[in-house]
Amino acid sequence: MISLEEFREDYINEINLTAVENSEHQPDAFIDEMSDTLIEDFSIINGLEKCFYSFNKGTKAFKNMQIDAGYLDLPANVVDLLISDYNPDAVSTITNEFINSKSQLMINYFENVLKGYFAYAEDSNEAVQLAYSILNNIDSINKIHLIIISTNKLSTRVKTIDFPDFIYNNRKFKVELDVIDIQMIYNSRLKDFKKEPVVINTSDFGFKGIQCIKADIGTSEYEAYLAIVPGKFLCDIYKKYGPRLLESNVRSFLNAKGAVNKGIRGTILNERNKFFTYNNGISTIAKDIKTDIVPNEGLYITEFNDFQIINGGQTTASLASADIKDKASLDNIYVQMKLTIVKEDDPEFVHSISKFANSQNKVTAADLNSNHPFYVKMEEFSRKTYAPPVNNQPYQTLWFFERARGQYDQPKMSMSKAEREKYTKLNPKNQKFTKTDLAKYLNSAAMKPYAVSKGAQLNLVDFQTDLENQWNKDKLRFNELFYKDLISKAILFKTIEKVISEQDWYIENKAYRAQLVTYSFSKLIYEVKKNGNMELDYKTIWDKQSVPKYLIDEIINISKLCFDSFNDPNRTFNNIGEYTKRKDCWLTIKDKNYTLSEETLDSLISKEEKKIEALSAKKDEKLNNSVMQEVEIFQLGTEYWNRVKKIGIEQGIVNGKDIEFIDFAIKYCNGLVMGMSPAQTRIIFEIKQKLEENGIK
Repeated sequence: MISLEEFREDYINEINLTAVENSEHQPDAFIDEMSDTLIEDFSIINGLEKCFYSFNKGTKAFKNMQIDAGYLDLPANVVDLLISDYNPDAVSTITNEFINSKSQLMINYFENVLKGYFAYAEDSNEAVQLAYSILNNIDSINKIHLIIISTNKLSTRVKTIDFPDFIYNNRKFKVELDVIDIQMIYNSRLKDFKKEPVVINTSDFGFKGIQCIKADIGTSEYEAYLAIVPGKFLCDIYKKYGPRLLESNVRSFLNAKGAVNKGIRGTILNERNKFFTYNNGISTIAKDIKTDIVPNEGLYITEFNDFQIINGGQTTASLASADIKDKASLDNIYVQMKLTIVKEDDPEFVHSISKFANSQNKVTAADLNSNHPFYVKMEEFSRKTYAPPVNNQPYQTLWFFERARGQYDQPKMSMSKAEREKYTKLNPKNQKFTKTDLAKYLNSAAMKPYAVSKGAQLNLVDFQTDLENQWNKDKLRFNELFYKDLISKAILFKTIEKVISEQDWYIENKAYRAQLVTYSFSKLIYEVKKNGNMELDYKTIWDKQSVPKYLIDEIINISKLCFDSFNDPNRTFNNIGEYTKRKDCWLTIKDKNYTLSEETLDSLISKEEKKIEALSAKKDEKLNNSVMQEVEIFQLGTEYWNRVKKIGIEQGIVNGKDIEFIDFAIKYCNGLVMGMSPAQTRIIFEIKQKLEENGIK
């Protein structure tokens, strides 16, 4: 297994390389790299935006301050502030003194915001816009969450650091700190890494326990309980644990739909005694619980181990918001809770519970699971579709789609140095992309920059909602051509990032690059399609694995147009970050006058040409699917087909025609027939799908 020292060396080399490729500072590349780690691996934040600000000439009025990134997480009633401690040299030790110093700088930023330091500051600075957002939502903020990320190692002498509440004008804010050092980053890449479980002792929140009854469900696979939970308990644990308490689908739903439901809030404020009747309750899971029997009262849960809310995040967040913002009493508010004790580590079982518990929500209907067949197919293409060699290299490379967290890094952890070099030569780090990256590329190309500007997770929700409709309408369009076009869009997106980073007007401000990139991409596509429904020649980008110079020239001009529009004092919304999330921002930029160069116009291909290419790719995909399905029918074997046929007949799910086709599949598996037609394969697969939809697998 790779040692911590070897890992750190590789990790820093990758960040330095990324910084060079993207024309950005190393600490910024480190923040980008760590963003997914903080969201996905540690679940301590819901989002992150780079917004560097430093002030080191403290006065009596305003103290020294620094932040490198931040995020106002209104669903969690938290403002996240981050400092990046990027050290590319020999590892050093993170001390208590260092932690206290950096933490104080972040707290000072928050204090200076409240004191009005940014009242007349430059609007285009992202830290200034964050300050405005904090001031506008101060009544909803309960906690200041400080984060230090570092390529150094935490001293063994550093214990848990607790900060007192920050008090300003008699208003109290909780202060919490997370330090993520190189050891924790290393651990997160290991195959057996697990998030730190949320362990809740009810006595810590002033409750002797949660009264419940155990359901007799007739299985040993899991346990089930029904409970009545005080609203104050739910509120308090949410205020303490925030996003760590919510399963990923629930976090996405909250961010998309907003934390506070007006109906729930109205009931809390005006009809507390009817809350239990009106509310649907929450669904939760845990790995284990501790219980106690109270005489004359019954069973109480006193501790939850690895507790998560999988349905009911809006109820929980609304209770917390009513407590924080409205100062509402939560006395006599109770919520019904269904609790499932998942004994084995079974992500698919947990996902199924979440999926069916949330089936009424449109957002989760898109199924945020990475096992969606679209993502599986993209992963398959990414492992076998070699990109053409570039820069006179004698070898080809792959674009690595990381469908599930850790797929790229975990294999390297058990390799030798020579094996790691071979692995990264085949799968370069700069050619790795995730679901959120994929959604950025495709939504930018679909001219939805306002969705991309809402952040990685919200954009993913938007993308997957559209994807579900497209997938159900025409699965065959997601073929090898689609995949190659996807990679071409990734190359174009990354090129736009680099080009913008090198422009003088950007270097002077260094703000809103993420929004500039997606808007520049979408504006380019709009201008292309405006010319008689033409298309970009993605095939040339794929073949060259680079963007032609004439398109780079367009990007330079279009990105400046977008920059000027963002900073137009007559824009319809003052906060630039929020403005870019609004559709009217896109409508304004879309309608800005722009003319493509003759060279660009000559390079475009007609929609008819693309259609012919797409039809050919669909035929190939249909044939490939048929062959793969035929192989799977055979591999399932006679035992499977006999078993599902028997159950299907008993439950009245299969009809006479279905039975004929299942019998044909059995004969095929036994070698009694030599092959099957594409039509037979398709019908047998449809029968298999029908059986699975009825729980027969």
